[in-house]
Amino acid sequence: MPKKQGGHLSIGEVKSSILEFILKNKKPVGEPAIRKYLLKKCDVTDQGNINRHLHDLRKHGCIKLIPPQKKGLRNYWDIVTRENIKNIRHEFPELQLNKHEKAISIITIELLSDRENFCFEWLKLHIQLLLSVSFFDTCLEIDTQTLCQRIWKSYITTKDSLRYKRINDLSKICYIACAKYYSKFKMPEDMFTATIKEFSWEKVRLGIKEYIVGFFKYNLPGLPKDIPLRIIKTKLSETIEEIPEKIPDEINDKDFINYMFHTLQLIIEQKRDYDSSKHHLLLEHFFLQDILTGVDSDDEHYFVKKTLDNYALIGKWPESFYMGLGEAELADLELISEIIIKYKQPSVFYDLYGKDKVYQELLKWYT
Repeated sequence: MPKKQGGHLSIGEVKSSILEFILKNKKPVGEPAIRKYLLKKCDVTDQGNINRHLHDLRKHGCIKLIPPQKKGLRNYWDIVTRENIKNIRHEFPELQLNKHEKAISIITIELLSDRENFCFEWLKLHIQLLLSVSFFDTCLEIDTQTLCQRIWKSYITTKDSLRYKRINDLSKICYIACAKYYSKFKMPEDMFTATIKEFSWEKVRLGIKEYIVGFFKYNLPGLPKDIPLRIIKTKLSETIEEIPEKIPDEINDKDFINYMFHTLQLIIEQKRDYDSSKHHLLLEHFFLQDILTGVDSDDEHYFVKKTLDNYALIGKWPESFYMGLGEAELADLELISEIIIKYKQPSVFYDLYGKDKVYQELLKWYT
């Protein structure tokens, strides 16, 4: 005989089952479907009892009621916000939220709100959220800007401290030269340093002369108009004059262009290195955290080891790597396809192509 009040079910089991059912479905679920699922899993049929559980979950901010568009139609329920996920984790810590694609999608949409859907960064982010409990929990608690600031702080402290210091020292000597030799230049030093760190050397590499001229004109007012043209000429020169390892206390106006050029060059090299290493900084940090808290898994060990092995290939980029994938990313795609096949997510790839074609389709998608 069906249990009407939960019988010997453990406390919270019905509510947990409701949440699991909603998380497993991509779309909102109707109450008849929820009742059918609970009958099969928990042998619970009492409609009033089920409704009470639903409204309790809503009261605790775990689920959202989606009322019918027309009177007399059924209610639907869904999990749609970061707050829903945070409340579920608080009320039902036993649920493995990072194993559910719906929960992961809520976080990735927020973290990559200004990025292209299904970009390569999104795919790597999805897989790491799937495999790392501590990474999922962290992304649930802090916003994108804070996370990026902390990754950057970790990078310049542990991976790039020497170059970071040299960039700051060169920026300082360039600023002193600007202030001494160009009377119309009135920018504070901290603003000058922050401004040149936003310079895009990629546009120089692509030969976008207008960008360089415009950058100096609008972002560094008061400098002579010929300075960006001299920097462009320096970029095109086959030989670039070296600067000493020990930076002098002062440089003359003739040396300024060369010092400025080297400063900008270091800034762009730093940006490139950071872009290629920030994912691995996150990976290593949260992997160690998972180990220390005892929530690491064999799949996470395998994924991290293989990813770090792939990272060693990053120096093998083809000359035109901006237009395609290098060996490191190709190896990452192959590894990611293994995880997709095992966990059947992101479903956009698994559901469409099945286990036999995932890797081939990933190659088509990202190359």
